[in-house]
Amino acid sequence: MRVGILGGGQLGWMTILEGRKLGFEFFVLNKDPKAPACKVADACFTPEQAETFLKSCDVITYEFEHIEQGLVEKVSHLLSPSAEVLKLKFSRIQEKSFYRKMGYPTAEFTFAKGEELYKKLVEFGLPAVVKAEKLGYDGKGQYLVESLFGMDEIFKNHSKSENFLVERRVNFLFEFSLIGVRSKRGDVRVYPMTINHHEKGVLLYNYTSSMHIKEAHNILTSLMEDLNIVGLLAVEFFFCQDGKVLINEMAPRPHNTGHYTLDGCYTSQFENLLRAIANLPLGSAKLKLPSGMVNLLGASIQDIDVEGLLSLEGIKLYWYGKEKRERRKMGHINIVANTQKEVEEKIKSVLYLTYQTQRV
Repeated sequence: MRVGILGGGQLGWMTILEGRKLGFEFFVLNKDPKAPACKVADACFTPEQAETFLKSCDVITYEFEHIEQGLVEKVSHLLSPSAEVLKLKFSRIQEKSFYRKMGYPTAEFTFAKGEELYKKLVEFGLPAVVKAEKLGYDGKGQYLVESLFGMDEIFKNHSKSENFLVERRVNFLFEFSLIGVRSKRGDVRVYPMTINHHEKGVLLYNYTSSMHIKEAHNILTSLMEDLNIVGLLAVEFFFCQDGKVLINEMAPRPHNTGHYTLDGCYTSQFENLLRAIANLPLGSAKLKLPSGMVNLLGASIQDIDVEGLLSLEGIKLYWYGKEKRERRKMGHINIVANTQKEVEEKIKSVLYLTYQTQRV
């Protein structure tokens, strides 16, 4: 099986490393030949070489959503999850409108052009969360507006001709994720939920929970059916103070909150993605041991206490080999232990050893 991957980041890197066990070949389309996935692929192609890339592949998937639309059209007949699913992620407004149309629970929202944003916020009420329609991830393009003076920051970074999603600020008790995988045969597996902790819009750490929130599970499996997903679907949820569950957003690809599956589950999210798109039987998504993950943000390998980290039982280090940048995801650490409490204690130790709390 010859698998193409659109995007060369760490999600593609881990997908390839997991796929080597299945005997697959991998071809990456990415503008930077030094990207993590390009370093482990059989070949890496630039966007200008899209035709050659396409001829090399039996099936194509993606590891991020911000892909030029013409390229998506060109490869759509081999793409999994489908181009229709990917196109929903081109626009936050389109994605939220889909949830509303299908009756899925989300925060109250509206949308506006930048030039109308002031008026729309007056009508909608504050506090509100304003999100740029396109190209937002890891907290980029997202703004908590608690007074109308807060709009100055938005227009430092965005044009008044852009479109914006405006959401009611949600009072939630915690944020959690569920990741599901669905095969061409319609078989479905759902990974254990994780509790997620963010700092400034970027996931800092998460850990598995024994909680089973039936409503969220039903939403995930229903979304996979509605979207005819072949591959992965990750959904981030808010658990609200009134007990309601709201969708924050979804991602039809491997997800940061599922990195723990590499060491905590019988089959990782990356391997199950490949099994799904290759029409192979899905692997078990069951948890072997309580698990967690800490992102390494904006650090070089010299900035962290590698010896101290690797001295801790149940710790695995994953280093992506990217150029250091402020708050960039440079690597992550997976943690397994006998109990959820032990996992949480080890996360505290990892944060201390990596100075995450000082950097974020």
